Amino acid sequence: MNPYDEEQDKRLNEKPKQTKQADFDAFWEGLKSENEKYPLNVEMKKRAYSVPGVNVYDVAFDGFRNSRIYGVYVTPEVVKNDAPAAVIFHGYNWNTLQPHYTFKHVIQGVPVLLVDVRGQSIKSADQNTYENGGAAGWVTQGIFDRNAYYYSHVYMDCYRSVDVVRELSGKSGVYLEGGSQGGGLAIATAALQDSILLTLCDIPFMTDFERSVRLAAEGPYTEIAHYFKVHDPLHQTSAKIFETLSYVDAMNLASSVTCPVLLSVGMMDPVCPPSSAFALYHHLSGPKEMRTYREYGHEVPMLHEEEKLTFMHSYLKSTSERRQNS
Repeated sequence: MNPYDEEQDKRLNEKPKQTKQADFDAFWEGLKSENEKYPLNVEMKKRAYSVPGVNVYDVAFDGFRNSRIYGVYVTPEVVKNDAPAAVIFHGYNWNTLQPHYTFKHVIQGVPVLLVDVRGQSIKSADQNTYENGGAAGWVTQGIFDRNAYYYSHVYMDCYRSVDVVRELSGKSGVYLEGGSQGGGLAIATAALQDSILLTLCDIPFMTDFERSVRLAAEGPYTEIAHYFKVHDPLHQTSAKIFETLSYVDAMNLASSVTCPVLLSVGMMDPVCPPSSAFALYHHLSGPKEMRTYREYGHEVPMLHEEEKLTFMHSYLKSTSERRQNS
């Protein structure tokens, strides 16, 4: 049994109440409307790559309000006409994704954009200014103001990345993938963007914040606990902090996700408590499947890559067939 989340089995079928504020939807609609004012200004430069049949490009585009976002665009030399495009988001301060990670998509004729999260990459510097500093990392930057919060900007950068891959590929159909922070970003992007085909979400971060901050023993949720321990032991700012976090909580955004979602959970996860993934899962509005791995922590077995391929093939095949018959 997971020592970090001992009641997880009781929560397998529990659908916790969302923590949305009254203006939750209006807030995100406002940011999406504002986003229309900013051009993407996409730049792309081909890099030398050793694998025949695969083209790799360094990409940069304007993020939301400020900052230049870096990415890597990987595409087969021959892109299938009926294939979609894909966007992949990385984990918290852990962008080790190299072009070969896209090959399971590229081999199917799918072009892929790997996105660097602002501030968490040497090349994607965060040019935003915050009224408060961070207590340990990025999670608490701007945390007293939802409109200026770090992840409000990151979510909109990810939103824009879908428009970028559509511009680069000429494809309207896009699916998403990500693990940990990337899993949360994939869910948020699927909730905010239009016409996402499917989402592959592994061991998600940024969901069910209030419970996760209490339970997490490692990783970025502990930055919030660290803030309280060092800067606010009496929790006088607790209500304000969790109010801000409620706007970026993937559990609250999940009900706007209507595309198919495959979600994975490591049942011994000390970083992202398993019950927080269940909370997200139960609020998803579209077709959904979950894979739970009882002996795994903040990781999934290699077998899960096969599960993702099977899931993708099932839904993308049906989408392709609908297009051909229309």
